[in-house]
Amino acid sequence: MIRIVNRVILILCFPMIIWADFFFTGVLTKDTGYTKQRLVSKSKLLHLDREIREGWKEGYVITDISHAPRRWSVVLSQKRGVQKQLYMSRRLISDFKKAVHYYLEEGYEIVNVENGVGEWIAVFEKGGDYRSTGLNVTRSWEETDKIIRQRKKLGFHLIDMEAEEGYWVVLFAKVTPFDTELYTRVEGWKALEKRIEKAWKDGYHIANMEYGGNEWFLLFTKGNQNVSQRYIRSRKFKQFRQAVQDAWQKGYRLTDLGEGRR
Repeated sequence: MIRIVNRVILILCFPMIIWADFFFTGVLTKDTGYTKQRLVSKSKLLHLDREIREGWKEGYVITDISHAPRRWSVVLSQKRGVQKQLYMSRRLISDFKKAVHYYLEEGYEIVNVENGVGEWIAVFEKGGDYRSTGLNVTRSWEETDKIIRQRKKLGFHLIDMEAEEGYWVVLFAKVTPFDTELYTRVEGWKALEKRIEKAWKDGYHIANMEYGGNEWFLLFTKGNQNVSQRYIRSRKFKQFRQAVQDAWQKGYRLTDLGEGRR
């Protein structure tokens, strides 16, 4: 009887254990060219659709989209240049790749990839900062790293990545608003902070922070302009949103949205 009770307690407490070290992350940057921003969050991806479409009508575009347990969030920003934008989702990676190929053939550029609750999401646009974009899907980091190096020799830059469901999905572009990039993987938040500090000292800024498989993937870029950056994290989304709003008042814009664990 005691064993049964202990098992029931463990089952009930398991979600609390999982959430104990979970937090939301955000990268805030100055001089982005984004005049205004919105941070919209819903429990389901479908529920974001109306907010996104209304934002498009008002001159906003998707600049990031992210999934956390029981929460989809999208960053909508007012920026110049983007003439048209759309997003699509597919459950099977094979269908996702076919859809990406279709939109690339239609003249769109793929600029963002995300995965959540079995859905692969891609954001496409015309007239933005990226040209000659493409996607590669692999099954291991070793294969992914090899492809990144091969693409770099051909003049392509890494612009986004997502590792979920046993796949590594990476996006490339030949024309970008930055000159060079570097990437690395680290384990633990302390190691992440040290790596960021070093990159900042070397003149790079954070382009992407992704968490998966108990490690962090960091993408840094460097351009002609030095920018001011900071990052935030919070266990509660309400506090995270408030920190973002406070940063907006100081001229920062949310340029990367994510989540992770220690």
